[in-house]
Amino acid sequence: MMGMYFDTTVLMNNILFVNWNTTTAGGVVLASFLSFFFTALFEGLKTLKSYVMLLRKSDPFDKESIKKRGLQSRESQINLVSQNSNNQTKGLKQWRGIMFTVESVLNLVSFFYAYLLMLIVMTYSVWLVLAVIIGAGVGYFFFHPISENLVVKFAAKSSPPKPVSCCSSTDDASKGLHLQEQPKEHARLLQASVRDYQGIK
Repeated sequence: MMGMYFDTTVLMNNILFVNWNTTTAGGVVLASFLSFFFTALFEGLKTLKSYVMLLRKSDPFDKESIKKRGLQSRESQINLVSQNSNNQTKGLKQWRGIMFTVESVLNLVSFFYAYLLMLIVMTYSVWLVLAVIIGAGVGYFFFHPISENLVVKFAAKSSPPKPVSCCSSTDDASKGLHLQEQPKEHARLLQASVRDYQGIK
């Protein structure tokens, strides 16, 4: 049985499984590399779980998906959505149910994965603890940017289009005309004031 304190020994027995023992420096290096790789993959598993969660919250029946099916006119898109709204709602519920099931399985695997990493740390081997810590940092370095890119991608895809007013061009034109007329109005008022002043004088 290994001691309940951190040490640098190369003699370790039953690290995670029966007969996974180390007796030489080479065995410790191999165990440390496996722990490093195992921890880095844990960060990848969290990224995969985030991706499935984003898929679950997305709508596979949005307008972009309809456009990809070859419907270019706005009228045909609206007609298809109105005709198949019930089917799309049912399909969306099934889609999200499947994605939630996959997400739950990944959560279960992630939970078990985290406990395995905890057991590696509880060997109290300085080498394995360092391998887990460095693996977590390297895994985060490589997989976290992927997670951020996925969030940005899905956010841009799911954000509603900016509403365009039917009279926006007219309003803009009237605003521009009003701004152009303001200097003229000021000049006219100034001239009238000067004439009034000259008349009084």
